[in-house]
Amino acid sequence: MPTSICILLLAMASTAMARPIDLIVIHATGGPGCRDDRLWHAPGGTLESNVRHFANHPDISYHYLIGRDGETVAGVAESEVAHHVRGHNRNSIGIELVNDGNGKDPFPPAQINALMGLLDRLLLRYRLTPDRIRGHSELDRSAFECGGKRYKRKIDPGGEYPGSTGNFPWKRIRESLR
Repeated sequence: MPTSICILLLAMASTAMARPIDLIVIHATGGPGCRDDRLWHAPGGTLESNVRHFANHPDISYHYLIGRDGETVAGVAESEVAHHVRGHNRNSIGIELVNDGNGKDPFPPAQINALMGLLDRLLLRYRLTPDRIRGHSELDRSAFECGGKRYKRKIDPGGEYPGSTGNFPWKRIRESLR
């Protein structure tokens, strides 16, 4: 078979295997839980501790992980499914931000600038509009019980939580991406 036909067949095969991306999901590495019947919040850790955590838990994954200093680490290739949000993994890109995700822990400017640069590239690559960027909490409505009360299981990237009104800079990010 001529080389040009082989190259064409390979190109067609890779296009046929490409998965459609129509959603970008932003997460925080920390989150709420229940310990001894008391509400608590797992800390967000560091970039390095999160890389280790994900490596030790292959049932959860990300496409990108952004540290507080803006350092960005690639995880699962964009062409592959990362397991980061139930029901939306096949059609989305998952971005984890190192943050407690409790609505109080600040998102440093370097981290937000790195996120905005990455989002800009992803929106262009997948021909998406900023309204296709969502927080994990918008997509996962599950809850848990603790101390006789029900709490939302996912509030990330930095949503409302007891004692906080949320602090993720959605307005700034969406305005920068128009």
